[in-house]
Amino acid sequence: MRTLLGVTAATAAIVLVRLLPFLPGRYDSLAVHMSLTIQVLSIVGLLLVPVGIAWLASPFWKPKTGRHYLFAIIAMSALSLVWISVSLATLMSSYLLGVALLILGMYVARHAMPLVRDLKGDISRGTPALPTYMTAVPIAVAILLWALVPRAADSSRSRAIRNAQPLIAAIDRYRDLNGRYPTSLLAVHMDHSPSLIGIDQYRYEPSGDAYNIVFEQLSHRLGTREFVVYDPRDQHVMTSHALDLLEFRGEDLARRRGYYAVQEGPHPRWRSFLFD
Repeated sequence: MRTLLGVTAATAAIVLVRLLPFLPGRYDSLAVHMSLTIQVLSIVGLLLVPVGIAWLASPFWKPKTGRHYLFAIIAMSALSLVWISVSLATLMSSYLLGVALLILGMYVARHAMPLVRDLKGDISRGTPALPTYMTAVPIAVAILLWALVPRAADSSRSRAIRNAQPLIAAIDRYRDLNGRYPTSLLAVHMDHSPSLIGIDQYRYEPSGDAYNIVFEQLSHRLGTREFVVYDPRDQHVMTSHALDLLEFRGEDLARRRGYYAVQEGPHPRWRSFLFD
């Protein structure tokens, strides 16, 4: 029962961290970086499952002497590989968090090795709880994230779009009063907030005789950045590099926009641009 509760608590904590950026609240960059870390961990962590299954099945193997020690060494190697992979992936989005994960991993490994050595030659004890965690937690996390994250991302995107309506109304009122859209909304405080933990702000820019409102939605796809764009005349554009906007025009610029897909959603005049 204790192991079951531990597996449930660990799974719930990991899933919650992954879902945090999609929940209502004040923007938190750390929550975004931690969610991306869990995204990588949920995939790489599946490498632990075969080790955990083999360890759980080891009581039926012969000889039994030293089997826990052998699997503990294998498990430490697998856990170290997973942790290093996740830490290096995290370094790409957050240097501080990536370094912190590496240091934490070294600290845990250093204090775990004496416990591993204690298993050498010991056949009296039963199978430790670790292989159950290595098997159950990655599988449960992968299934739950597969089921929940796309729906959470859709809900987050829709909420951010709804929360942008007061900003759109204010821009349209400005045009009614002044005969044109604002040339800029650059300011210390944007005032209109997406009110989501994973979305920092709306960005505004004039575009031809219309304008764009843009926000970045945390994608449920690994390695993808999603930018959601509003244009009242359906003349949506989004570009990967500002330098391309300065150096290219026409068809040359169109070929260099950089997105690999454009998605139409249920909300009129809003489109999602996906970049890798």
